[in-house]
Amino acid sequence: MQNMLRRVPSEDLDLLVTAIAIQHEVGGNLAQILSTIGHTIRERVRIKGEVKVLTAQVQLSGYLITAMPICLAILIFLMNPGYISELFVWPWICMPIGAFFMVLAGFFAMKKIATIEV
Repeated sequence: MQNMLRRVPSEDLDLLVTAIAIQHEVGGNLAQILSTIGHTIRERVRIKGEVKVLTAQVQLSGYLITAMPICLAILIFLMNPGYISELFVWPWICMPIGAFFMVLAGFFAMKKIATIEV
């Protein structure tokens, strides 16, 4: 079993191998131990699925909030190019550049928040 654990690294398999090794040394009800481990693995998979569902909303919000100012700028440029082109001359060019980096930082911050390790 230890050789299989080395070939196939898995937390669930590690739990199973450890439980079987302890049961072999100490003795006891193997059926009950395997039933408990099976329940634990099923619950772990269920919780991982729930976390994935709950963080999907935050990830989608991050994509939408990142794309919204870019799409709005393109829309304004298509509707009235003279209005937005004034932002792209010196000293005002600093505003779109700063806004771009702030939106990028916000996107990475939301991605970091949405990444939860179970």
